Amino acid sequence: MREPGELLIIIPARGGSKRLPRKNVLDLAGKPLICWTIDAALEAGLNARIVVSSDSDEILSIAQNYEKQGITSQKRPGELASDNASTKDVVTDIVNSEQNAGRYPKIIILLQPTSPLRAAIDIRSALRIYKESQSEETVVSVCEVDHPKAWMGTLDENFFIEGIDFSGKRSQDFQKEYRLNGAVYVISVEKLMTKNKFFTENVKASIMPRERSIDIDEGIDFQLCEKIISCWSY
Repeated sequence: MREPGELLIIIPARGGSKRLPRKNVLDLAGKPLICWTIDAALEAGLNARIVVSSDSDEILSIAQNYEKQGITSQKRPGELASDNASTKDVVTDIVNSEQNAGRYPKIIILLQPTSPLRAAIDIRSALRIYKESQSEETVVSVCEVDHPKAWMGTLDENFFIEGIDFSGKRSQDFQKEYRLNGAVYVISVEKLMTKNKFFTENVKASIMPRERSIDIDEGIDFQLCEKIISCWSY
């Protein structure tokens, strides 16, 4: 069994959001958005220390309701709450706090709260792939794209389409392609802290189904999640 403190789950939740204000605390099918990620982290049963980092007292208050289940809430420094703050800087700040407190995690699992449909099995699968990698490569969750990138292009100043394949090939005639879905990241603490990089040179994929891969950015994403959850209840 993994030693307590070896595995650190980080849930970064900023209070501000321009396109969907207060999205991390909005009610999604009966509970705040961030609770879906906290619950998935707990259900994964990984014997991990779980830290919710936020600049928002409202978000931290929600996380504090989970204290008896082992959730730790941590106030984020003001300089890490701006639009320009990187996820890497937030994660590094938390690792520094852990080490200053005498805790030395070896593996980080980063769970974005904007991926509420990610399940406990998705977290465990990503960790399993990481553990199977002999060189501790970063693992990221991905899903298959809806359409091949050959069907994507740009428009010039006259709205003529450039870069799209109009050969008439069917989608199934193209090689399968995948995109980052933002749900799960597994990284080595040592490589993060010594090389100051979030991603290793080679990155491994943990495949998730498209229906659990919605990343909430705008209101339409939120509504789509609600529809999917309502179908799950039947």
